[in-house]
Amino acid sequence: MTTAFSFKSEALTTRQASELLGLSTTSVQKMVEAGELAAWTTPGGHRRIHKAAVEKMLLQRAPASPAPKQGEVQMRVLLADDDPVAATQIEALMAQCRLSVELTIARDASTALVQLERQRPDLVISELFLQSFDGFHLIDIIERDLTYYSIDLIVISALDERLVRNKGIPAWASYYQKPFDQSRFMGYLDSMRARVIKKTYAR
Repeated sequence: MTTAFSFKSEALTTRQASELLGLSTTSVQKMVEAGELAAWTTPGGHRRIHKAAVEKMLLQRAPASPAPKQGEVQMRVLLADDDPVAATQIEALMAQCRLSVELTIARDASTALVQLERQRPDLVISELFLQSFDGFHLIDIIERDLTYYSIDLIVISALDERLVRNKGIPAWASYYQKPFDQSRFMGYLDSMRARVIKKTYAR
């Protein structure tokens, strides 16, 4: 009882935490359920989140990328993959892209969800097996939320494509089985380049 009282001044409601993080209350609730944000339930059944946990997450947010030069179109890409080798490979390929790329790498699904809501990337590249919750859940959020309708999605995994499709990966998402075809990937980025430029100048 004494411990619960000592946290009262440092407690946030789900709504307060979502406002500080710039996320929806649903996203914050999922982070609490996944153990990404320390929280507890009051005797009255209300969820409270430790302020320190929210502050820690704010400190871990990705630094803002430098603004593109005047007249330069930039493609925003979010990569959700905890494999440093795969991340390095994709980062190297992005460097060859004929369009300026702002690449954000999330090592777990929870961080990917935060960056998804903050950045609204043009393209999400996601592994299926991630920490906190799996890539299937992240992909389901992208598919069901109309806010993310314009986002392209590439799913990468060592699993057979038919197996993955049967598990619910949307038909409109591109699938690359590891180790994936680099020339095909570069062709995809080149195609995206035209769409991003068109979308930018249509604003």
